[in-house]
Amino acid sequence: MIGQHLNGYRYEKAVVGFGGEPTLWWMHFLKKGFYHCLVALGRENEWLIIDPLLHFTDAIMIKNVNIKLFFKNHGYRFVEVPVNEPAYKRLRVMPYTCVETVKRFIGVEKSFIFTPYSLFCYLNKKIGKKSLTLG
Repeated sequence: MIGQHLNGYRYEKAVVGFGGEPTLWWMHFLKKGFYHCLVALGRENEWLIIDPLLHFTDAIMIKNVNIKLFFKNHGYRFVEVPVNEPAYKRLRVMPYTCVETVKRFIGVEKSFIFTPYSLFCYLNKKIGKKSLTLG
């Protein structure tokens, strides 16, 4: 891995956003308000937003922004979570989805989480209501 040879820092905090609108027919089977998820990695007022879309993954660096207010203003619920580096294990072959991308960025290894709502519920249960920030 090249990351261990670079002078820089890893983001220790993430804010996962949940929302979006159904843009494909099969998205109507998902829970209303939980059609998409994305992750913002950052600290203070510097954030790297990773937005995994169907046709590409967008990465946007924004500064001097309150990320929670940003998500709220765009109609997204959010959960603040720590970023964990999971233990090195065998390769997990999973479909490329917004949920799988977010799980890998924040270090969630549970393979039964497939939808944005199931990820939201898992984070709610794992983090606990005291340290969970809901928007």
